[in-house]
Amino acid sequence: MKIVIYGASGFIGSYVVNALKGHELVVPLRNLEKKERPFKQLESIKFTSFNQKRPGNTILEEKPDVVINLIGILREDIDNGITFENVHFQLSKDLIDVSKEASILKFIQMSALGADLNARSIYLKTKAMAEEYLISSGLNYIIFRPSIVMGREQRLFNDLKKYSKIAPFFLAPIDAKVQPVHVLDVAESFKKAVEDDGIKNQIFELCGNRVINFKELFEFGLLYTDVNRIVVGVPKKLFLPLLPFFYILPEPVMTVDQYYMMDKDNVCSKKMKGIKDLLGKVRDAFMI
Repeated sequence: MKIVIYGASGFIGSYVVNALKGHELVVPLRNLEKKERPFKQLESIKFTSFNQKRPGNTILEEKPDVVINLIGILREDIDNGITFENVHFQLSKDLIDVSKEASILKFIQMSALGADLNARSIYLKTKAMAEEYLISSGLNYIIFRPSIVMGREQRLFNDLKKYSKIAPFFLAPIDAKVQPVHVLDVAESFKKAVEDDGIKNQIFELCGNRVINFKELFEFGLLYTDVNRIVVGVPKKLFLPLLPFFYILPEPVMTVDQYYMMDKDNVCSKKMKGIKDLLGKVRDAFMI
């Protein structure tokens, strides 16, 4: 089966590519030099240049059976036009439109747990906008909504280690919860969605078995990176007056949008199918 995978060079993308080895994979990259890093162990991958003005060109040229869109950002770079609106919605819209023109068999979209058109978070709102557009497109689709994805390359671990050099302790929201999911379960969910023709036109929530607060998450991350720091749990509302200070830093510890993302707990609703329905079992997200 021929599959075009957008966003393959990222943390989750490299695992999805490995899960799909054996298929004919086409990977558009902004920087073709990146192909030497996460994919050097794999054969039968075709790399193409990602055309920012016409990102769907690869779909028209390759005529794949399946398109996977993993592209997403956690922070905006407005000066360079990298916004949630452009990346999550407009890019997805363009890929969906071209996929429809190319008559692909299935479009698989990486969304986010908590995606909601009425969310204060623009990140979550634009994820929901892309979902809505895909559902209304007429394409066969699968939408995955993961909670925080756990793996060795999880950015949070690197951030904690970096900030530990200047921070004697960490503050963490104790009244905001997440339900971490193992990156291998996410990757294998994509594989299942690709290979099972009976799975289509559904939204899946991807979560592990354990619900924790951010204090517990930070404590795990510090332990995993072998950093000795105390984590103090505080109500999330105490972060609001700190946001202007965070923006003084080269990379804000928390943005306004990330604060809004905590309006609701990032846990599975149990109203939709999940990993167990797809794979039969759920890995321990903390065994990475």
